[in-house]
Amino acid sequence: MEPINFSLAQIEAFACVCECGTLTQAAKKLKKDRTTVSQLIDYLEIDLGYVLFDRTKRPLELTDSGKRLYRQARLFLHEAQAFSQLAKQLPDQLKTQLTLCYDPFTPRDFLLSLASTLAQQHISLDLLMCEREQAERWLDEGKADIGIYQALNRSVNDHLKWRAVGAISLSVWARKGFFPVSPVSMLHLAASPQLVPFCTLQQALAQRIQIADRLIRVNEITLLQRRLSAGDGWAFLPRHFGVEEWENVERQETEAGDKGLTHPVVALWKPGQIQPNQLEQVLKAIDVTWREEA
Repeated sequence: MEPINFSLAQIEAFACVCECGTLTQAAKKLKKDRTTVSQLIDYLEIDLGYVLFDRTKRPLELTDSGKRLYRQARLFLHEAQAFSQLAKQLPDQLKTQLTLCYDPFTPRDFLLSLASTLAQQHISLDLLMCEREQAERWLDEGKADIGIYQALNRSVNDHLKWRAVGAISLSVWARKGFFPVSPVSMLHLAASPQLVPFCTLQQALAQRIQIADRLIRVNEITLLQRRLSAGDGWAFLPRHFGVEEWENVERQETEAGDKGLTHPVVALWKPGQIQPNQLEQVLKAIDVTWREEA
């Protein structure tokens, strides 16, 4: 690309003199000194190697070369104005595509409804299932925008914020006849293999849902369903999974009672990752959708 030997100020001064007819009127419109405008035109003509105005006439008249350049100058200034407007708006522009991470226990109906709600607000939502440790790294690195996870009995890292969303209820599920007696004792739960839909159980989560000495990790729901139906173990699973519809699987009453286990859910994000007003828009949609679907 050949170097450009003239400035935006020179092009602006040239176009303004063309439209005003005099250096004085152009200077007033540009809010510059008349001498400054005159010098801008003079230096532009020197750089070009030919004159643009017939200075013997009043108002100033364009030369043939000046007439041809004026049309291009006006187009150039129009593009410069569009560039300036876009540059000013960029810091305030909202993302139109966000990435939300969630764990295996997050209600799928909630996620689908949330994606639909945000789509109506012109926000496309990428949904990626991963465990919380991975999600926190992605949020920190800017690879994700929002996370929906079970609350842990610890603070998030210094870079992330959180807000309570709601809670999910867990129950014990197993193949029909898997346990010989009902209610199931804690001893039987501890002695039987426990299926968990997580690659790793962070300590705070393990303290709440890990009972058995032997864990079988299956983080794909379809495979978890089949292994549970096959009697490979029992599982603490959310009621919203619709496990009661799984073949040959039933809810197990335990000695701890039939109330199940309620676990709080939080939204995670990194401040500054998305604009504050859009963040509030998304968090509001999460709150409303959770109440309606979860």
